[in-house]
Amino acid sequence: MSFSLFKKAPSLSFVFDIRDTSVSIAVARFEIEKKPEIILCQNFELKQQDSNNHKKYLSSMIRTIDKAIISARRGLIKIGNKEDIGKYYFFVGSPWSVSQTKTIKIIKDKPFEINNRVLEKIIVGEEFALEKSIEEQTLEPNWKVLEEKIIQSKLNGYKIDDIFGKKTSNFAIELFVSFIPYEIKDKMSSYMDKRIGKNIKRQNNSCILSSYSFFRDLYSNKNDFIYVDVGKLITDVYVVRDDVIFGIVSYPFGEEKIIQISQSKTNLPRDIFMSHLSVGQDKKFDLTSHNNGEDLLKSGFNLWKSKLKDSLSKICTEMNIPNNMFILTNSLISSILAKELSAVDNNKRFEILNSPIEVSAIGEGVLNNFILNGKAFANEPYIKMDLVFLDKIFKQQ
Repeated sequence: MSFSLFKKAPSLSFVFDIRDTSVSIAVARFEIEKKPEIILCQNFELKQQDSNNHKKYLSSMIRTIDKAIISARRGLIKIGNKEDIGKYYFFVGSPWSVSQTKTIKIIKDKPFEINNRVLEKIIVGEEFALEKSIEEQTLEPNWKVLEEKIIQSKLNGYKIDDIFGKKTSNFAIELFVSFIPYEIKDKMSSYMDKRIGKNIKRQNNSCILSSYSFFRDLYSNKNDFIYVDVGKLITDVYVVRDDVIFGIVSYPFGEEKIIQISQSKTNLPRDIFMSHLSVGQDKKFDLTSHNNGEDLLKSGFNLWKSKLKDSLSKICTEMNIPNNMFILTNSLISSILAKELSAVDNNKRFEILNSPIEVSAIGEGVLNNFILNGKAFANEPYIKMDLVFLDKIFKQQ
C-alpha cells in the first residue's frame, strides 16, 4: 500500500547568495503565517578572486557551492533535521551577472489587449537589444537571461499591478533584466543536475532585485533613493526614481582597494593598520594614524567617492539625482565609510552633482526584524534580504 498521497511536501529550501568573494548558503523555511526562518546559515570564501575576469575562478565558485551543500546537509544531520529540501534558490551578484533596466512605452491609435503574446514580443526584443549592449561594453559574447521581471506597469499613465486582459492605447512597463555569461550558467546548471538531479526545483534570481524589493518596502515613503553596496572587490550602485530602478552601475573598487590605497600612505603593516581601524571604531574617536596625524582611510575614501560620483554622473543629472542614499553596513570598512559620508562638516553635507545627499547606514539589526532566528546568524545581511524577498513571493502565490 502506498502512502505517497499523505507524504508532507518539503518545507525547507536551500538559498545561495553568490558574491564577488564569497558564497553564502542558508537552509530556510517559508510558511504563510510566519516570518521566514533560518535553520542554518554559513559563509564560504572564494579563494581565487578577480573582479575583471570571473572565468578565472569559475571552477572555484562551483567547488565552493559543492562545499556549501555538503556542509549544510551535514549540519542538518547534526541537529537531527531529516526534512527534505524542496527547492534551491540562487541569488547571483557581481561580477557573475549584469543587470539592466529599460522603460518600454507603446502608444497606438486604437486600444489593444495586454496578453502573454504581446508581452513576450515586447520583452524578447528588448532583451536582445540589452544583451547586445552588454556584449559591446564587456567585450564578451554569449550572455543569457538570468532573471526578468516587470517592476512597474502603467496603463494610460496610471500604475496598475494586474495588467493581463486589460485594454489600452497607452502602455508602459519598467523591465528589469539580469544577464549571466553562458559559460557560467551552463556549468552551474550541469553541476546542479549532477548534484541534486534535474527534477528538483531551482530558481535563479538577482542580488540587486532582492535588495531593491527590501528597501522599496522598508522605506515606502521614499520614492527616490540611491543604494550603495561596498563589496570586497566591487561596489554596486543603483538609483531608484519614482519607485523604479532608474539606473544601475558597478565599478571594480571595493573595500580591498580602499584598504590598499590607504595603507600605502602609511608605514604600517596590514595587520597593524587594520588593528588601528578596529581600535578607532571601538573607542569611537576620529580615525587618525600616528603618522603625521593623517586620517587612515582618507586617501582610499577620497578615490572611492570620486569613482562613485563619476559612476552616478553617467546615469543621473543634477535634476534627477535623489537626495537620499542607503549604505548597507556589513563590515568595518562600510561602517566607517557610512559614518564619514553622513558627517556634517561646517554645515555642509556630502554632495553628488552639486546636490546634498542624506546618507543613512543600514545595519543587520534592521534585517533581523523580518527574520526568525536571524540574530543567531550574524554578518549575513545579503542572505537575509534574499529570504525576505522570497517570503514576499511565497505569500503572494
